[in-house]
Amino acid sequence: MFKNPYCCPVSKESLRAVDSGLIGVHGVHYPFLKAEITNKIPVFIDEKMLSGGDKISQAMYKKDDAESAYENFLTWLFETFKQDEISFRNSLVEKLNLKAGDRVLVTGCGLGDDVKCILPKIGSTGELFAQDISDLMIVATARRLSGVGGLQADINNLYLSVSNASMLPHPDSYFDAAYHFGGINLFSDIKSAIHEMARVVKIGGKVVIGDEGVAPWLKENEYGKIAICNNKLWASEPPLSLLPETASNVHLTWMLGNCFYVIDFEVSNSVPLMDIDVPHKGVRGGNMRKRYFGQLEGIDPELKEKVGLAASTAGMSASGWTEQVISKALVDSGLIKK
Repeated sequence: MFKNPYCCPVSKESLRAVDSGLIGVHGVHYPFLKAEITNKIPVFIDEKMLSGGDKISQAMYKKDDAESAYENFLTWLFETFKQDEISFRNSLVEKLNLKAGDRVLVTGCGLGDDVKCILPKIGSTGELFAQDISDLMIVATARRLSGVGGLQADINNLYLSVSNASMLPHPDSYFDAAYHFGGINLFSDIKSAIHEMARVVKIGGKVVIGDEGVAPWLKENEYGKIAICNNKLWASEPPLSLLPETASNVHLTWMLGNCFYVIDFEVSNSVPLMDIDVPHKGVRGGNMRKRYFGQLEGIDPELKEKVGLAASTAGMSASGWTEQVISKALVDSGLIKK
């Protein structure tokens, strides 16, 4: 089964399906992946546009042993931290607050391990879209979830694509939730990847992001140094500063021996509520709006002290007295009417 909610990852224009792939009104063409699977998987990757970590990741996954190396790492990881993999993945998926019928996006899906945890939660009425920058990982995901020969009829609500998480081929506010665990530290544009996940999720929906990163209280201890010596990526910091300003109810936790960070937040359409017109009581006076937008050129420090004294003598705040004096001067000069 093929569903086409896709759009051009660059222009965001809608696309229509033809036998060879997806095309836009201006002639842009994204082919279907040529692989021994029954499902049509669109490819949105333009290798000429890849750089930095994206290029490194794609090259890494093109190696002959990439799939087994990836799986071996995961086995080692969960054995090292004495964690049951399925239980761990389910605990992260729980942060999405999913229900039957939800539409979910998984970025950087790897071999589809988290996909298997999400599908039962959204049921047959939900939809799960998973993408990866590597066509080999996407093919492996399709094979592992359904067996050789393509996706079976009992997994008819899973849609795969080869795409760049920093330029998602989906329209705004299409998903109820978006999820990524493992790999974002290598993205060439981490900020764009996070903002893209927030863009395609509905207002009030959840975004969950996680990757390697030793907790700060452990980094300088031998425990942390051992971890970072094993894998330099474990020195990575949680990208909190890269979240969209509209992110709300943000939580940061560490898991897997405090060597992996997890950020979850709700998508909002505005910055947090802050009334910047509430007046300050006291010597300075004014409010947040005046103190930020009403800043004037600097004056002599001694004159500033005299302003404070004059305001106090008049029984006014420095802000109120200054506004009064400036307003009178502007009226006297004819620049404003009384």
